[in-house]
Amino acid sequence: MMKKQFTTSILAITNILLFESCAKEEQENKCFFYSTAQVTKIATPSIVSVNQETDLIVSYYLNNGCGKFESLEATSSGSTTTISLKAKYEGCACTDILLGGQTTYKFKAAQAGVYYLKFLQPNNTYLTDTITVN
Repeated sequence: MMKKQFTTSILAITNILLFESCAKEEQENKCFFYSTAQVTKIATPSIVSVNQETDLIVSYYLNNGCGKFESLEATSSGSTTTISLKAKYEGCACTDILLGGQTTYKFKAAQAGVYYLKFLQPNNTYLTDTITVN
């Protein structure tokens, strides 16, 4: 009888610990995510030379005080490059402010022509800029 109560108690404690662990993991996942940041401005020269690397200053803002710049992800197709600025949000108790920042995107074209840079916005629209390469 005593052995059965001990076994039942151990099983109950184990279940409680497993449930608490899962609940804590679910809460932590809600407090960590990635999102596309809002690009507000791109400082670009209108004309650059072939094979000249040019720094473009990208201004953005993040949704709250838990946000941090994570990376720029770019994909090119012909003369159009689509760029997404990824932000990382960590924390459950975040200040409700917009955080502004800047980062640099390096642009270089091997051929003359008109190039389109499309910066993805959080609402799936684009902020587009044009660079002429001579």
